[in-house]
Amino acid sequence: MSSKRAGSPGSGATGSKRTRAADSRQGGSERSGWKKVNPDLLRWGLGAAVTLIAAGVVWSVANPLPHLGGDNAGYIALAHGLLVNGAYTDVFDPQNLPHTKYPPVFSAILATLIALGARSWVALKTVAGAATVVSVLFTYLWAQRTLRPVAAFAVALLMALSVGVVYYSQWVLSDPVFVAFTMVALYALARAEGDETAEGVAVGWLAAGVVLAGLAYFTRSAGLPLVLAVLAWLALRRAWRLLAASGVVLGVPMLVWLLRGRSGGVAQYQSEFWMVNPYDPSLGTVGFGGLVGRVLENSVGYVTRHLPMGVVGADAPAVGLAGGALVGAALVGWGLRARRRPGPAEIFFPLYWGVILLWPTVWSGDRFALPLLPLVFLYGAVALHAGTRKLPDAVVPALATAVVLALLLPAAADWRQTARASSACPMEVRSQSVWACYGPRVQSFMTAATWSSTGLPDGSAVLSRKPRHFYLQSGVPSRAFAFYEDPDPHLELADALGARYILLDQWDGFARRYVGSAVSRRPGAFCFVQGFGSPASGGSQLLGVRAPDARDATAGDGGDVRVERCPDDYLTGLEPEAEAYSSSGRIPLLEGLDS
Repeated sequence: MSSKRAGSPGSGATGSKRTRAADSRQGGSERSGWKKVNPDLLRWGLGAAVTLIAAGVVWSVANPLPHLGGDNAGYIALAHGLLVNGAYTDVFDPQNLPHTKYPPVFSAILATLIALGARSWVALKTVAGAATVVSVLFTYLWAQRTLRPVAAFAVALLMALSVGVVYYSQWVLSDPVFVAFTMVALYALARAEGDETAEGVAVGWLAAGVVLAGLAYFTRSAGLPLVLAVLAWLALRRAWRLLAASGVVLGVPMLVWLLRGRSGGVAQYQSEFWMVNPYDPSLGTVGFGGLVGRVLENSVGYVTRHLPMGVVGADAPAVGLAGGALVGAALVGWGLRARRRPGPAEIFFPLYWGVILLWPTVWSGDRFALPLLPLVFLYGAVALHAGTRKLPDAVVPALATAVVLALLLPAAADWRQTARASSACPMEVRSQSVWACYGPRVQSFMTAATWSSTGLPDGSAVLSRKPRHFYLQSGVPSRAFAFYEDPDPHLELADALGARYILLDQWDGFARRYVGSAVSRRPGAFCFVQGFGSPASGGSQLLGVRAPDARDATAGDGGDVRVERCPDDYLTGLEPEAEAYSSSGRIPLLEGLDS
């Protein structure tokens, strides 16, 4: 892979003797045969090819399964609320407060799709699949501003087959849409960068880049570095009028969103950011020293695990070494680009690194490294070109091909495994439900939610491990139980919400640790409603929370306890209707729109 000559469009430099000498090495691919191909035909042909490859990869891994994380259920619930109530609120929560955590763009896209008739996981997953293809295409178009077409194709191909990109194309999550907006914005800003107006900026392309940066931010809050990069870039170019206009366009809606967050909500990134572990509030918050330690821990994690695993997969050999090489080369390439007048991408790159390194380590993962992958590949290509200037022309293409294959082959192997896994249990999905492939622990949770839709009285609320999944399946509002082993926080939360039920499930170890401990320490404050599945194989128990004046204050011994059955008014006495499943996995909450 090689970068364009310094005097090519978008570089802002002129063709000197040194430039032409450097270009003679970069033009080796043309001398070996590409010179005979029409340049425009080559560019568009490679763009079409990598787009078709990306579409084929996305199609091959498509599956009907929901993601087990609560985010995808949360986005669908928010979209349903937008469509039905016309308000962006936590409809899945008993208090139905304004939603202040996830920006609204992705939910609005899902709401549009639902309004057009989407009712299944498969239908809603098309958003992530299409966004993935768009991000690959615009990775190619953006890279072409710096690299020759073949090298830009290699960068986009690596993006299309990167393990993290392939994986997240399968789920109803905002990450692929965020990456797509980011890459289209960077492309538009790169086009704006090469204009020859008085302020050196193409206003039309800048306007597109500003709007797209705003859409990225309102898809994921991690888009803030892109917004700051646009404003900083305009300031460096002394384009003051454009900076002021862009600041207003971006700043006003961002301020409104910030003020909305200050008005209150169930969960906000601002408060969770300062926690040692947002999933264990008992650990407290961090100070400056804690932030330094977090940055160091995240740096090791992203360089040696999250980023390289997002490219070549966890099973590839020497993952840590690959990560070090990728990040090291990217830093060299970024430095080479940034030492000239830095563009928006060069400013965005360190800012985004800063954000993900400061986040709590329990949030760290390959999904947050996705927007970095195109930049890492491109800057790596720039570093490779710079490092091979003195090598013979015949060696450079072979070396570049070897580097690309070293990344591409393990990624392709992981893709094939993912494609096989996507159709690993079609019979179970068709005959039972989309949850059948996840085993009895998850199935018992979803069975409890399904039963609750008719088994609990109107106006009920349940404390559970996965409140958004519970709501999608049952229509019964839910909030996560307190992450404390002492019973008092659970009882106080139930009283504050008017929640008379709490689900002791085995989805993971959280309910056993927190709810199980609370019940064993004060069994007289709870009662038994209904059991689902076998406790030995991952069953769930729906428990009632007794009214304050009916709670026995006697403390348990912390071991196994037996709770009494709840009074009749905890149930409706109705038998739940038989639920029809299909391989498309229709979502019960959305099916209610057709009744």
